[in-house]
Amino acid sequence: MDRFIFITLLFVVISGCSSKVGLAQYANPDELFIDIHGEIENPLIYEIKVEYRTHSQINQCTNYHIALGKDVAQQYEVNYQPTIIDESHSIKVPLKELDPSTICKWKPVMAFVCIGSSTKEPISCTSVFSFRGIHDIDPITTLECSENRFCFDSKSNLRSGAINEFNKKYQLDLVLK
Repeated sequence: MDRFIFITLLFVVISGCSSKVGLAQYANPDELFIDIHGEIENPLIYEIKVEYRTHSQINQCTNYHIALGKDVAQQYEVNYQPTIIDESHSIKVPLKELDPSTICKWKPVMAFVCIGSSTKEPISCTSVFSFRGIHDIDPITTLECSENRFCFDSKSNLRSGAINEFNKKYQLDLVLK
């Protein structure tokens, strides 16, 4: 019984320290989106993970990062599943899951592709699109994915494509290397 109380108290303390302030669902998440489509080689599967961060410097909207020795933005992630038919895929990714008008000003900052296979769930994620107010992306983004589910841009850049044009289609091809 004492162990159960200890674990319960520990859970309450940990979750209390990591609460997200101003975290509210937005009424129309599809108001801002990107459509991703392209080719995908069998047996690859994937999901898209969108990372949101706070853009307010008030204490309730940041967390202290011990290793960096400073306050950093809070983060929240949302995963989306694509439609895969044969060797084609498509997904409409909403970018307003969280209400940006709250005190913490939550905004999407990055989209990741999490790769798996028909026998293994997606676990390894690679940044593919950033939403940083500039537009620097090729017409087609190709990620080469190894059997251990790590992906790299086929042009060997480590940067992700920067997008500031929303509500349009982007081509993403996923190939085995």
